[in-house]
Amino acid sequence: MQLVDAVASRRGLDRDSVIAFLEDAAAAGMNRPSYKSVTQFAAGMRAIRLRRNDTLGTPLFRDPAWDMLLDLMVADDEVRSVSVSGLCHASGVPTTTALRHFERLETLGLLARTPDPRDKRRFWVKGTPGTLERVREIVARLQAEA
Repeated sequence: MQLVDAVASRRGLDRDSVIAFLEDAAAAGMNRPSYKSVTQFAAGMRAIRLRRNDTLGTPLFRDPAWDMLLDLMVADDEVRSVSVSGLCHASGVPTTTALRHFERLETLGLLARTPDPRDKRRFWVKGTPGTLERVREIVARLQAEA
């Protein structure tokens, strides 16, 4: 961390930016490609998945449950809260379809919702213990193969 702090003060960057810079420099020095974090990779993968139907002009390819889990993983890493309606939007399918998938994930114990203490109409969603770690493992495997 001393190296990170020294580079941060010299370049006027935050720690995360310095760590990314050092990772890229190390990868370049070893003639290896630079890789994004698992979270960045998951966010990019999710964006590509959501654009896939638009690009091909057909609504054949959807996996709303997986897209919801990816969104929860990214939100967890970004320390960002996700509402039920936000998660439904992230799924890329109509709300009624997304709610069916949401309820299935909840029934399977992969996610849980808690009421918003300030707004009784809203619920916050989080992955249950172990769920997001398993999603991260899957994404890391996909990233390693990419």
